[in-house]
Amino acid sequence: MFSREGLTLDVVAGALNKQSANNWVVDSRWNWDDEIIVVTGGSSGIGASICQKLVARNPRTRIVVLDYVPLSWTPLPGARLHFYECDLSDAYAIKLVCDRVKAEVGHPTVLFNNAGLARGSTVMEGTSNDVQLTIKTNLIAPFLLVREFLPEMVRRDHGHILNTGSLSSVVSAPTIVDYSASKAGLTALHEGLQLELKSLHKAPRVRLTLGIFSFIRTPLFTGKTNESNFVAPLLNVETVSDKLVDAAYSGYGGTIYLPGICRYITSLKGGPEWLFRRIRERSLRGDYDFERQKSRYDQETVKRIVPALDPLK
Repeated sequence: MFSREGLTLDVVAGALNKQSANNWVVDSRWNWDDEIIVVTGGSSGIGASICQKLVARNPRTRIVVLDYVPLSWTPLPGARLHFYECDLSDAYAIKLVCDRVKAEVGHPTVLFNNAGLARGSTVMEGTSNDVQLTIKTNLIAPFLLVREFLPEMVRRDHGHILNTGSLSSVVSAPTIVDYSASKAGLTALHEGLQLELKSLHKAPRVRLTLGIFSFIRTPLFTGKTNESNFVAPLLNVETVSDKLVDAAYSGYGGTIYLPGICRYITSLKGGPEWLFRRIRERSLRGDYDFERQKSRYDQETVKRIVPALDPLK
């Protein structure tokens, strides 16, 4: 049973976390009729669910989907949704599509860095192309998109960048080491950019949100963790997208831990090495299935293949 003092400390810590992450300033200028939102990977999975929730909250909000495959869902009538085909592993394609978005829709005020892929190979067995595609899509693309859209956010001191991270950035699992490394890099981007925005760019009202999520049942991952639901539940898309959309609408940045135990697992990284090693070894129990992700690439040319549309999980 929790003590009153413990609950009080938890509330105080939560308030300090919130204010610190947002530089102790409020941005009251959010108007969702005027905001422009970019969602990468919005054709299916978490990205599609994010878009659907954004449209449901305000159909007048302009939403831009960047993805290589067509939408697997039909937007509601009247939705101001724009789809741009883009291979996020291609830096030149990203530059071109960002220029088009700014010219044809406007300067985005919210960016969901959501798209991601994993090939499901060990370090020794994976190819050079496996590593490059994973790092380019999961880490370099968010860097490039931030570089394209951040200057206007800084100029206006108004904006929000939300990064779909992973607990694997803390607990690197076998067969997805490159994926884990890319998500660790995304965490570094989030944390470093927080300080740059406040101290170097003088834009304390540009918000940053990072989601630290355990495995999510999406077209990317269809395996099993083989852990109890308390320790490592397999999250569903709706739960994750709810948290991210709520964060955007809150007007505040921060870190989302889902499930909540992820916060405590992360804190253990600085504890005894033998203990954290035991925690990391539990990832060996997982049965990770990435066959559907692998099938999206031609084995000879390593070019993306547009698959049959995946139903939203």
